[in-house]
Amino acid sequence: MLAIIESWEEEGSCIKDNTSQFLFILLLKVGMDCMVLFISLRRLNTSFMGVCGLSVFLVDVALACAVVAVWLLGPARSPVSICFLLAQASAVFNALPLPVLGLGLLDYATESRYTSCHAAPCRALWNCTLTLLVWVLAGVRSGCSAFTYLVEVEYEGGRHALGCVVQESVFVVHFSVGISVAICCVLMLHYKRLPSWLKEANRLSEHSDDVNPTSHSDLSFRYAMFGQPGADKDEEKALAVETEQQRHPLYLGLTLGFSTMWASYLVMCIACELLGLAVPAYIAINLLWLECANSLLVGLVFWLKSDWLGPYSDLPDDICQWQAYWHLSRGPVRDSEKLPKTVFSLSGKDRNPLLHV
Repeated sequence: MLAIIESWEEEGSCIKDNTSQFLFILLLKVGMDCMVLFISLRRLNTSFMGVCGLSVFLVDVALACAVVAVWLLGPARSPVSICFLLAQASAVFNALPLPVLGLGLLDYATESRYTSCHAAPCRALWNCTLTLLVWVLAGVRSGCSAFTYLVEVEYEGGRHALGCVVQESVFVVHFSVGISVAICCVLMLHYKRLPSWLKEANRLSEHSDDVNPTSHSDLSFRYAMFGQPGADKDEEKALAVETEQQRHPLYLGLTLGFSTMWASYLVMCIACELLGLAVPAYIAINLLWLECANSLLVGLVFWLKSDWLGPYSDLPDDICQWQAYWHLSRGPVRDSEKLPKTVFSLSGKDRNPLLHV
């Protein structure tokens, strides 16, 4: 795709410079990154995806500052052109998604304990090193593949333009389409009971709103199911049969949680593609996409480790309510039952009464 830098009519009249428009778009992206960072600020240094998100924000700020410098200096005094910046940025960002997803999945799969407070210093250093390595490799690849020269094109009616070849992130398009198709296929298999499950999940989320995530973040233990003391065996069997009839697979609950949060973003990405609105890679790869990918990875790992983790792990994703959908997959929770809100801490922090563990 071409990013039109300048355009003019025949005989060199009415020259229009679009540098300010590219700068405006980059500033909008930086503003959106700031809002996403504000939401996920408390877990930036706890995982590879968090560190990578912070690095994307810093690169976006640096790119916007570079475009401002080129715009103020002008083509004659600037050491690099706006075409060079946009072409290199699109090539670098286009090389990020696949290694970021792979390393993020590996990071979550090898982590036996999830916390959103503070990562171990060695692990934080390892995440920073991996992030820097990914950016270096992406920069090396962009230096070999980016075409940084202006291309002149002529339209009908005698209009001319100077364009810059920038890369579109095909991976993000395939990611959005593939995830959307998978969600639709899963939900269509259980469409009759979706309203009741969504209502129950919202009720469970409201019960867990007052949970203090720091009160049990320093504990590392395995989850296990325990029967309530003093319960009659016949009543337990009857309750188990009733619960079995009303429960649903955990993957369905996690799909519900992911789709209710990210459906609008996925629809927007697909709509842009259907309408022919090509988005360059340096815009498509942003913190919003990273948060969506992070939710997908956390949900996938939580599903695979659900029997081991249970609902009490503080997952590195504070957007989707994974714990509520975990309880929903175990059957409906009655009003007389209380979800565990907190556990004792071993670090001397403020403690709330222990309910059920």
